[in-house]
Order: sequence, then structure tokens, then C-alpha cells
Amino acid sequence: MFDYKKPIPVFPFPSNKLPVPEPSLEPLVYLDDEFVCDSMYNHWIEDEGRPLAGSSPSIMVRETVYKMMKEAEKLLPEGYKFKVYDAYRPIAVQQALWDYFRNVKRKENPDVSEEEVDRLTLFCVSFPSYNVLMPSLHNTGGAVDLTILGPDGEELDMGCGFDEFTDAAWTTYFEDEGKGAGTNNLARDNRRMLYNVMTEVGFTNFPSEWWHFDYGTEKWGLFTNNVPIYAGILDAEVKNSVPYDNMELIREIDKKEQELVKQIVELREKFPALEEEVVKVVKG
Repeated sequence: MFDYKKPIPVFPFPSNKLPVPEPSLEPLVYLDDEFVCDSMYNHWIEDEGRPLAGSSPSIMVRETVYKMMKEAEKLLPEGYKFKVYDAYRPIAVQQALWDYFRNVKRKENPDVSEEEVDRLTLFCVSFPSYNVLMPSLHNTGGAVDLTILGPDGEELDMGCGFDEFTDAAWTTYFEDEGKGAGTNNLARDNRRMLYNVMTEVGFTNFPSEWWHFDYGTEKWGLFTNNVPIYAGILDAEVKNSVPYDNMELIREIDKKEQELVKQIVELREKFPALEEEVVKVVKG
């Protein structure tokens, strides 16, 4: 019998980054037909429910991540299922999130240096890297934000909400005797359920976000002593200007993005000294 209540171990917060040595060309797949999805940044509460620039109502992940999620969901008790908030995140969305939270941190801390504002912002969101070999986690398609729905279709109590960047968002908050232990055992057990079914199939958890799990990203690599598998998936400029109800066009653009990643990898193999120039071209 699966142990849903196994305590969540404490992991140190990884601060270093790993480059992607040999990026996988594995495609993105859509989750909407297989999972309950609620693309949070397509009706972002922080912006009065408006779509964040570049966001989509659909949610995508790498194909292997999709298969692992299916296996993890099968481990849940009967009647329970996943609800997915976010996964693959275009650079346009990552940039918009960074700009928003950086402005918030600047207003909250008017007297600190720009470097300190950046540091504070990093507690909320990753920097929008345009280097596909050193990508932000969600830009790889290997990171997924999710929770669990009970048999009644309602989200389980996790002690705090998605993107609520407080101490309570740390995955082990309700395990920690010096913090929230004993204050909400229901949330503790619900977090344990989510953590244990996801890690059972090979995901790792991002310690400061109970909802965030990785496979193939650089954080996954750090936690598992593996090299990262997934590079960033570049945004085609047109992708952020076409209506997202035209899914055939979106899928065609995604295919072209994968081809572009392959071309960059081939260029790096032939001309290692030109890596910085390639990144400049991509960013420009």
C-alpha cells in the first residue's frame, strides 16, 4: 500500500546553476485533454484577472513529463486527481513576471541597491534567461506547478495558495518544528501526498514552493546528481501575437522552435567560440 503520509525530507536550497550539455529535442505535448488545467497566468489575479503577456489558456510539458504525471496521478487515492496551474512558460511570460515582481520589490524596498532588488525578486521568480543552455526552469517544459483535487472536485487544503511567496509556501513548512509543525496537520498530510506521488515517479520538488516539481531541469540535476536534459524552448516572435484558439498554428510554431534549438546545438558543436554570438542573436 502506498504511503501517502511519509514525511517530506528537508533539502538545502540550491543556489548554483548547471548548464545543459546535450539538450533533448523531446517535443512539448498539451495537457488539457488529460488533466484538469487552469492556466493561472492567462487570468492572472495580480493583474485583475487579465492574461499575462504571452500566456496561453493551454498548458504544455515535455512528453516524458506528461507520461510521468500520468503515472503519478494513478498513485493518488480513488477519486483524487491533479489540477495543473502552469508548466512550460514562454520567455515573454517569464519576462513579464520578472518585471512585475521586481517592481513590487523595488517599491517595498526603495533604499536598497539594484542588486539587492534582483536578489529579492529571485525569491519570487527566476530570471528570464535568453540563453537556451542556461534556461529558467519553466522555459524548459520540464517544470510543472500543480495541486490535488479531492473527490468533491475541490482543491485540497495545502496551507497556502499557489504563488503565495511566504514562509508557508516552503514545502516542509508544516513539518518544521520551528515553523508550522502542528498548526495544520491536514495541509501537512496533503502536501505529503502530492510530494510522495510526484517523487515516487522521478520528479524533484522546488523547496520553497510546495506546488513546483521538476524533471530534466537544472534543479532536478542538482538534486539527483544528474546533468540537465532540457534546454530552454525559444519563443517565436509571432507566437505571442497570434490568437491561442488557433492551436494548429501554435503547434507548427512549437515545431519550428524545436528545430531552432537543434540548429543552435549544432552551431555550438561546430563553433564553440561563437556561443556568445548565438545567444546575442537569439536574444535580439
